[in-house]
Amino acid sequence: MRNLTILRYRIWGENMKSIVFTAGSSYARFRCPHTTTSALTFMTIHPVAVKGLIGAVMGIDYGDLYNFTKDIRIGIQVLNPVYKDMQSFNLVAMVKNNGAANFQSRVQFLRDVKYRLFVAGMGEKLQEFENVLKTKQYIFTPYLGCSEHIAKLNFEGVYDIIPTDEQDSDTIVPKEFAVLDDENDIQVLVDRIPVKNSEEREYIEYCKVAFTPGRKIKISGCNIVRVGEYNVFFF
Repeated sequence: MRNLTILRYRIWGENMKSIVFTAGSSYARFRCPHTTTSALTFMTIHPVAVKGLIGAVMGIDYGDLYNFTKDIRIGIQVLNPVYKDMQSFNLVAMVKNNGAANFQSRVQFLRDVKYRLFVAGMGEKLQEFENVLKTKQYIFTPYLGCSEHIAKLNFEGVYDIIPTDEQDSDTIVPKEFAVLDDENDIQVLVDRIPVKNSEEREYIEYCKVAFTPGRKIKISGCNIVRVGEYNVFFF
């Protein structure tokens, strides 16, 4: 067990820290790229979207965002139950649409969302990001997936990352590590979300994840860490 703990410290570094903050909004939308006019949403914010959120509040140039965030690791805790709404819109055609002036589109939204986000691996950027969150002096307005869904961010703290052998997680984890407990009536949600993008901003890696909104999920064979009072899996 001691050797395993030493190995985990080598992976993370003995003095690594994580910023913890919450992000919430009345609505959010994290569009699934395989949908077109009927736009569906992922069930939760994903690591790529969190990196975009960091870039917005820090004012990172669009062309520099990939290099700025490529080494950042993200943990996500879903705090509120997942509710989806579907709305229909009349969109104005910007190109030839079989002669029609507009067309109808269904768009799916997440309603009443709130996440606790854990951000690690920022190095010297950590203090700058902390100051932005504390002062709320954002360069660009933060939003959750769509510019109409303005996000309210609340800084919670900066904590050491400590290896742990606990067998539950407060955050979303890869589904392969989740342990389903038939004895307890707990809602376990599963989705396939993007966890990595290319320099061209295309999703290049997906992961099937499991989580229980507002509750811990049992895990097995999964390396997690302790951040403050939370057990966190970092992507």
